[in-house]
Amino acid sequence: MSQILNIVGIPIGNFADITIRALQTLRSSDIIICESTKEASRLLKFFDIKKELILLNEHNENKITDEILEEIQNGKIVSIISDCGIPILEDPGSVLLKKCRENKIKLEFITGVYSVITALTLSGFDISRFYHYGFLSPKKEIRINQLKKFQSLEKPVVLMDAPYRAFSLLYDIRDILPYRKIFMGINLTTENEKLLWGNTGEILEQLNKSYSVKFKEEFIIIIDKNDKNN
Repeated sequence: MSQILNIVGIPIGNFADITIRALQTLRSSDIIICESTKEASRLLKFFDIKKELILLNEHNENKITDEILEEIQNGKIVSIISDCGIPILEDPGSVLLKKCRENKIKLEFITGVYSVITALTLSGFDISRFYHYGFLSPKKEIRINQLKKFQSLEKPVVLMDAPYRAFSLLYDIRDILPYRKIFMGINLTTENEKLLWGNTGEILEQLNKSYSVKFKEEFIIIIDKNDKNN
């Protein structure tokens, strides 16, 4: 009896970006592990796929992992997805992967669209080398100190955060790296996609014109490398 955990990459916005292999894997699964049942149900409904969903997030990961492991060991076909993009990366699931390795369960990676590579490509910056930092601290004082470390970094930095912290993050970048070129990708690959370039002050000006209400969009920021000529 084969024991496999499928790690399935899904679209970051446009459902048409899903791969044939990802669809085949989801359709053949008995159980789909997801970060949010609401987002997973929306994706599966779009492709007319009905499967048992098990929620795995930062609150229940340690508790639920052994139950999922048992399902795999009992022969169930199990796949894990995130709300969008590549599972595990910046998302829960690392505990499950560790347990699978320890129990000799095969890990099968079904690749998909990756928001970081999408944003880096669109930025137009020199991305031969880049630093994927991901999420900064939600605490302002710590976040400021983290941003200061990027002042002399000679490679682009990738930052991600929750929508409700977008403006706070941009204001802090403006204070610490006022002249650094920035790319901000909003709702990438969707009909509502926005691509913004400029220093942080210019981007904040564009956002204030476009979003008169609370900012609720998914986004990713690329801070260009330190330019010694500036």
